[in-house]
Amino acid sequence: MRIVPIGFNPLKTTMQKTSFQEKPILPTLKCDTVSFGATANQAKKVIILLGAPNSGKGTYGRKIAEKYAIPQISTGDILRGEVKKMSKLGIEAKRYMESGGLVPDELIMKIFQQRILEKDCQRGFILDGFPRTINQAEQLDEILKKDKNIALKIINLDVDRDILFARSANRYICADCSKTHAVKEGYNPETSKCDCGGKLIKRADDTPEVLASRLDSYEKQTLPLVDYYGEQVSNVGVYGKDSPVDEILGRINKILEK
Repeated sequence: MRIVPIGFNPLKTTMQKTSFQEKPILPTLKCDTVSFGATANQAKKVIILLGAPNSGKGTYGRKIAEKYAIPQISTGDILRGEVKKMSKLGIEAKRYMESGGLVPDELIMKIFQQRILEKDCQRGFILDGFPRTINQAEQLDEILKKDKNIALKIINLDVDRDILFARSANRYICADCSKTHAVKEGYNPETSKCDCGGKLIKRADDTPEVLASRLDSYEKQTLPLVDYYGEQVSNVGVYGKDSPVDEILGRINKILEK
């Protein structure tokens, strides 16, 4: 397997200072098998989006997915779907999600490994909110090492804490397709609709109290991934004032096109 390195960007993290490891975690390796469908002549795009809750991983993941015609894999969306179906996994995950805690790694890894075996992942995929812990990242490394031809890029969306709370106050999701919407001019349940016609609702875990808890969990368990991946991370920062989606997307695309 050949992991394609990305350019180093100095990282500014407003919530917690971090220090880089100089040693890359995913080196160039040789392997005799291909686990999920890459061809010898076409690198499989694997894009990891890191960032705190409300940093924009879902929004930018969807736009990147459209550009490269690869699926966006959001363990959060999958888990919410399981909760809606009241499956065994959904019932188990619900108590963690509604309290703002992280769903145990064992459950997340089961979801992930099943998902990347699906046909639409043969050309690559985008990981939105996964991995969330060092343990998950280590298990992901082992999975990726089984493929010979992966082009890996890791983007960290580093957004000021105040901006994260402001986004949460304006954020609604579609009850049908789960698309996120920013409703800044005042929410009206009769006229505030998704493009697909679905009703816009507030997620049960989208409150200031739960967001504060989620940010605490993020800083303790997920932010250390920036150090773990070290120089493989490209940072996209939003500080002081929120930036338009198109501006941030343009910065992300420049990183992906290098």
